[in-house]
Order: sequence, then structure tokens, then C-alpha cells
Amino acid sequence: MAKRHEFKPDRPYSNWVSQLVPTKKQQKSMLKWALYLFVLLILSVVQDVLLSRARLFGATTELIPCAIFLFCLIEGTESGSVFALISSLLYLFSGSAPGIFSVVLITAIAVFISIFRQAYMRKSFSTAIWCTSLAMLLYELLTFAAGLALGLTYPGRIVGFLITAVLTAIAIPVLYPIGLSIGAIGGQTWKE
Repeated sequence: MAKRHEFKPDRPYSNWVSQLVPTKKQQKSMLKWALYLFVLLILSVVQDVLLSRARLFGATTELIPCAIFLFCLIEGTESGSVFALISSLLYLFSGSAPGIFSVVLITAIAVFISIFRQAYMRKSFSTAIWCTSLAMLLYELLTFAAGLALGLTYPGRIVGFLITAVLTAIAIPVLYPIGLSIGAIGGQTWKE
């Protein structure tokens, strides 16, 4: 009987440094979010350096909010809404945002459009284009209303805001495969 209790396994030991090393799943998740932010950075540079000089009837594109809405749709409501909040704050601090109200507008519209798509539509290319275009139109109209309320624009400029929404909607089919390939890292988050 004494021999049966002779072997005692070592107690599990882990120091605090070994707990800081991320697992493979966490590494893939961090890579995915870093790539999303890198794409937003590239789009910010393209928007501010190249596309801001090309105007059509006094309007230009808004690639950053468009990409935020699209990536939020790809990720789903839970993680997409956190992404929308963080990336809209980064958009504000980059200096490209029209004002501090854009953080609230982008986050609220992204959450609303993600909930709407998950509740009433299937996950497909056409619904992503439709929902992102609707989100951009809503964002441009609310930005115009905020600018009008703050005295930053005049009522005749609404056509420019609508043209901006249409010009930005043209970029959605180019951004969708990029967002979809990044979203596939670590597995799909929104399953039906």
C-alpha cells in the first residue's frame, strides 16, 4: 500500500510570463484586427493624398467611413460594433473626420446597419453592397444635418453630400473582397 502513494506528480506551474504569450487563436485574431487597421491606414492616405484632389461637382469620396461600415458588416454586430467605435476614434484623431460628431454617427450607423442585416438579410455580396451604400447615404445626410446645425455648410450643398455617397458606393465592390479575405483569418465570426 505504501508503494501506491509513492509517486506524486508535480504541481502545475506557470509563471506570469508564460501567461502573457498569446495562443494561436489569439495571434490570428490580433493579426486580423491589425490588418483591418492597416487597410484603414492605407485608405486614409489614399483618400487624403490622392482622392481629395479629384472632385466631381465639388464632391469627393469618403473611403474611411465606407470601409468601417463594410468591415463592421463582415464581422457581425458584436465585434463589428467595437471595431466601429475604435476605428471611428482613430478616424477622428487622424484629422480627416468632419467633426467629433462623426464618432457617434459612424458607430451608431454601423451598429444599426449590422443589426438590420443580421436580422433581416442573408450574408451575401449584394446585401453587403446594399447595406453599406445605405449606411453611407445615411452618414452623409446626418453629416450634412450636423454641419447645417453647426453653421458649417448651407442648404444648397446637399447635392454635394449625395454625390459623395454615390461616389463612395462605387468603391464598395473593390473593398469587399479585401475585407472578406481579412475577415476569414481565424475563421468566420458570423455563422448562419
